[in-house]
Amino acid sequence: MAGLRRYVYSLIQALANQNIEIHVATTTELSSDDELMNRENIHFYFLPEQISARGAYSTLTNFNARNHRKFSKKALEVFNELSSEIDISLIHAMEVAGHSFAIAKKKEELTIPFVVSVHGAVTTGNLKTRLWVKRPYSKLLRRIVKYCDKIITNSMSLLEKIKRLPSRVEEKVVLVQHPLNCKLFSQIPKIEDTEAFRDKYDLTQGKTIILLQGPFITRKSQHEVVNYFPEILLRCPNTNFLIIGDGPLLKVIKERVVNLKIDDAAIITGYIKDEELLLAYHVSDILLYPSKEGSFGIPIIEAMASGLPVIAMDKPPMNEILPPDYGWLYPPNKREQIIDKVLEIVHNKDTIQEITFKSQNHALKNYDYSITGKNLVKTYSKIIKELE
Repeated sequence: MAGLRRYVYSLIQALANQNIEIHVATTTELSSDDELMNRENIHFYFLPEQISARGAYSTLTNFNARNHRKFSKKALEVFNELSSEIDISLIHAMEVAGHSFAIAKKKEELTIPFVVSVHGAVTTGNLKTRLWVKRPYSKLLRRIVKYCDKIITNSMSLLEKIKRLPSRVEEKVVLVQHPLNCKLFSQIPKIEDTEAFRDKYDLTQGKTIILLQGPFITRKSQHEVVNYFPEILLRCPNTNFLIIGDGPLLKVIKERVVNLKIDDAAIITGYIKDEELLLAYHVSDILLYPSKEGSFGIPIIEAMASGLPVIAMDKPPMNEILPPDYGWLYPPNKREQIIDKVLEIVHNKDTIQEITFKSQNHALKNYDYSITGKNLVKTYSKIIKELE
């Protein structure tokens, strides 16, 4: 794996307590007090940062094919050196970071199972628009998908976005949900912490709080859903819009809030730490997730675990994460239904409370570290056995 972005870091955390030895090649330096650094079963091999992708957000990263080839070559060197002393059973690479392993598999130089995670923004529109992803990147990804033994993803919809996908690739796919610390989000924070959060961001007790979370990028459409805020305010005046996070379209959102004359009702925090993010979920009443194309749907899972209703577009993977019978999904061609969904939740709190309790249990039973970690180890064991 390359940089320890959110998916990779969560993956390692999910596996940390599964009684297996984990060796991680990465370009991301962790602080000495990071909990993963103190695990006896997790071993890190830090590679030069400049050989990996660059950028603050995965969707804005300069996905340079040359960089990824350099990283995968170095990662393969780490593996070859380790394998002379340690019996490694399986390689799990993150997308194009596994390029050299795929070539080795093609040449039959790699005899152990090689699996690749296909996830994230590189398969959600970027391979079609090539807005951020350079052309050779998609070619590398197709090659890896072709020569790996198994593909781990949380939704077939991500794979289907890859141009000229190799034939019969679905036979290699293993669906594993994205791991999150759902138990942490399900815990009710201390009253003094939530009150301090409200005071810091001037959130009035008793008002309906609608949460809009970044990163603010084109495919997530948060800048477009702001257009419905005036109508929501007209029909539900006692409302605040809590807009948290950062991203290239935050400036657009700020300008739109001013132009629509709703700046008194909108609280824009910018980037906040994870500790405050947890509090944001617990003080809010609704999460709006208007993304046109999703990758993991992390905010959806976090919100469900927090007992927060989520209004999202009825497209994969959003409709795969949110059970359809909850009634929180709206058709892609009828975004104005967001307003009706908001009002339905605000005016039916007793019914909604029952549904949010079900959704919280759904998150804990399907996405928590403990569940996903066990499923991953079962998947690894099955792959190893099949390919012996």
